[in-house]
Amino acid sequence: MTAISTAILASTSILGSAIVFAPARPPWHRQIPRVVGMWLLIFTSAWCVDDPYAAWGHGRPQDAIAELHRQATTSNRWDAWFDLGLAACAAGRQGDGAAWLVTAHRLAPERLEPRQALRAAQVNLPLGWLDRLGPLALPGLGWLGLTCIALGGITLGFACAIRGRRTMPVLIGGALMLSALPGRIAWEHDHARQLVVTVRNSQLYDSSGHPIAAIAAATVLEQESLTAWAERILVHDEAGQRGHLPLADTIAQP
Repeated sequence: MTAISTAILASTSILGSAIVFAPARPPWHRQIPRVVGMWLLIFTSAWCVDDPYAAWGHGRPQDAIAELHRQATTSNRWDAWFDLGLAACAAGRQGDGAAWLVTAHRLAPERLEPRQALRAAQVNLPLGWLDRLGPLALPGLGWLGLTCIALGGITLGFACAIRGRRTMPVLIGGALMLSALPGRIAWEHDHARQLVVTVRNSQLYDSSGHPIAAIAAATVLEQESLTAWAERILVHDEAGQRGHLPLADTIAQP
């Protein structure tokens, strides 16, 4: 059941129950048929709401894209963008799908699912700091990382507050902080990367506006500046080739 269906179910049940069981009504047992009818109406209306996953499951991923895009832009959750990217790839929209999967990767760079989906779509994702750190980054990711940093800070604070021998608390607190910091810093770096994807075949241009290289659709590039110049952005690829890319060629449409 979608979020819209859940909202309809909750609001209708609250309102209906308030009306049915309000004071100055006949005894409650006489309201049972009305309550049963109300619940049947609620479930019927809730399940009649369009479910994008139903359309996708029936072999029509294109019909699911608009609603999945609405859910992704509303929630901005990595898994919502991930589902949207998968649906676009299933519908044959490789460029749009790669762009949305890269958005999912940027929101949750520690998750393997977007990387695996991009690899399956034969999209080359530039390596980030988390990729280079490998297992060394694990203590700094997710709840484990937050726990290590919090415990390390508490232990170091305890060492500063007590009198006497502080060697052991300092060592423990420092070890916890140092184990978590590399992964946390790498996560922040990868999360802040401005990765863009060409949604169609495009061109790189030099500063004078002359084309210097052809860029295929579903190519991942890194944006160097947030400022657009003449509707073009400065980007570079993994090999270090730089140029200006038309901004319109990086915007995926539902």
